[in-house]
Parts: sequence; structure tokens; C-alpha cells
Amino acid sequence: MAAVLAAVLAAVTAPVAVRPAGAAYGTTSWSPSGVTAPAVPGTVPEGAGRAFVLRYEVDAADGRRRPATGLVLVPPGPMPAAGWPLVVYGHMTTGAADRCAPSSGRVPPGDDLRRAEQGDALTTRLLSAGVAVARPDFEGLGVAGGHPYLMGGSLGESMVAMVAATSRVLPLEGRWVAAGHSEGAVAAMNAGDRRRRSPAGLRLVGIEAITPVTRMERLIEVLQGVPVVVPEATPVLTGLAALLLKGLSVQSPAFKRLLLQEGGLSDRARAVWPHLERRCLAGLGEADSWGGLAPAEILGPRGQEASRLLRDHLARTDVRRLPLRPVPVRIEEGLLDAVAPAPFTELLARELGDRGVDVTLARWAADHSGTNSETYAVPAAAAWILARLGVG
Repeated sequence: MAAVLAAVLAAVTAPVAVRPAGAAYGTTSWSPSGVTAPAVPGTVPEGAGRAFVLRYEVDAADGRRRPATGLVLVPPGPMPAAGWPLVVYGHMTTGAADRCAPSSGRVPPGDDLRRAEQGDALTTRLLSAGVAVARPDFEGLGVAGGHPYLMGGSLGESMVAMVAATSRVLPLEGRWVAAGHSEGAVAAMNAGDRRRRSPAGLRLVGIEAITPVTRMERLIEVLQGVPVVVPEATPVLTGLAALLLKGLSVQSPAFKRLLLQEGGLSDRARAVWPHLERRCLAGLGEADSWGGLAPAEILGPRGQEASRLLRDHLARTDVRRLPLRPVPVRIEEGLLDAVAPAPFTELLARELGDRGVDVTLARWAADHSGTNSETYAVPAAAAWILARLGVG
């Protein structure tokens, strides 16, 4: 068990090259208007002609209209006569606290910042090809309200609503691709849910999903029985489990009551619950936080009930069950991935294909983070996206 958990941790935290903070970017002849703010220094990847934070609204998980933010990146050079093609890119897990929003400039250095910047290589390639990129922070990150972590409906709404908002301040050509990594890959796939209204005048032409997480109910089922802290493995895993519990609690007040008032969580877990709104993922894994709990110590007297409700929800809303629009889907699979294990990804691609989805599955000898890099998936993923957009 310890060896397996260590492999999972290695997949989550494996370092990759990132750009220097505060990298300079050029200018373009177009200027944004509307509800925008200047990009925070250090959040802009190489290759942007102009960058700004867009403020928009989403239909939140609690049924209300809530504010949201995201970073919009415009290629250098003059505006094309027909407008820019667009990719909306969903980031991998950073946490649930406001400071974990990638566009905020407040993500802690180290692994958390590396996660926030994980999409920079793909973004830079797209910008150099003349494609605009919108990067939502996801519901509840950097703004009022909780983050419904890994809740597909909320993630898809953040993506599609940002496309619509971007179209109101940026001249767009009309075609767009939903892309993302890990949690962001779940967001990209949910953006293609045919039950979701598509932004007027814009056409989704492809979904690029880099190591999409699937069957997370299996991780919860295995993890909850681990009785000890394994320093090289469980700290980040308990942080991810806590984020999943928090995610459903944002969406369901009854589930939150079960956790915090009716015995779903242990006393020790309730004591560190506030950390979910203060720390990003690496901080949650520290010994004075969720990382100091053995997974089996998270649940309280009604913990099995809470676990069952969470696992049932994750299974019911998993990306394998999405009714997707009839657009091509490309999935990047990491053969060494312990967060989105290759057998689960293979099953996902097979199940989608059996339902008539046009699926391309690319396999890479890399782990969860490494798959989304120049060494592995990024060049091929960018080429596929550009082909779908008719660029190049």
C-alpha cells in the first residue's frame, strides 16, 4: 500500500520546468474593454501580446449568479479581420482557497505555483500560432463563494461562461476548443455537455483532455481504509480527499451539515476544515493540516454514510457518463500516471467510443504532471487543437 501511495504522490508533485516569474510580454494593436483589469505581474506566460483579467458571472452550484474571474491572453500583432480563434483552458488542481486562483498572483511558490502554471507551455504554443487563450479560475476561486471542487457541472459552467464573456470584450472568429489538464480536463469535457447552452454565435469544434481524472470514487474507497500517515504518500492524498468533501458540501448544504454537525467528520478533521479556505493543495498536505491525519482518521461516527454519498455523487457525475456534443475529443494518457491511472483512461476512451464519440487516445510514457509538458503531450496536443481551429 505504501508503495502505491508513494507513486500517487510522485505523480502529483513531480517537478516540471516553469517560466521565470514576471516574464515580459509584448503589445498588440487591440485594447480590451468592459469588465477587465490588468493582469497581475508574474501570471502571464510567454508569448502574449496583451493580457487582462476578465470579470464575469456564472450560474453557481448553489443556484445563484456569482462572480468569477479568469485570465485572457491575446496573441501579439494586429487583430485578424475575422477575429481570433479561441481556446478556453482549465487548470489542474491548485486548491479551494481564494489565493489559489491562478490569475490572482497570490498562489504560494513551490508546487502550488507549478500547478497553476502547468498549462503555460501549451498556452505559449497556441499564442504563437495566433490563437487567443482564456483561462478561468473556476467558481469560488479568487471571488466570493466556495469552490465546488471536481464538480463537473460547475467546472463546465466556468468554462462556457468565460467563453461567452470573452466574446463580449474580444473580437472572436467563432470557433473554439475546450482544453484542460486533470481537474481542468474534467472542466473541458463538461464544457462539451450537450445539455449545456452553447454561447451564441460560437461553435465548439473540439475537446482536448490531458490526463482527465475519472473513477475518483475508487480512490476514496481505497484511501479511507489507510490507518497511518505515510509521509511520502498520504499528505497530498488526504488534501485531495478533503477538497472532494468540500466540493460536494458547496453544492449540497445537507451534505455540509452531515460533515460538520452530524458526525460525518472526526473532531480532528473538523478542526482543520477551515484550512480549505486558507491554504492551497501543498499547504493542506502539511503536518499541521490535513496531511497530519491518517486517511482513516478523517471520518467520524457517520463517516461511512458521508463517504457513500460522496462516492455515489462522483460516480454519477463522472466524465464517463457525460452526454457529449458531437465534436472530436482527444485524450492524453500518462502511462505512469497514478492520479488518472492508464487503465481508467483506457476505459474512459473505450466507453466514449462505444457511444459514438470521435475519440483520439494518445499514450505517453509520463506521469500525471509530466504528460502536460513540451517533452510529451504538448506539441501533439497543440497541433491537434490548431487543426480543429483551422489554423496553420
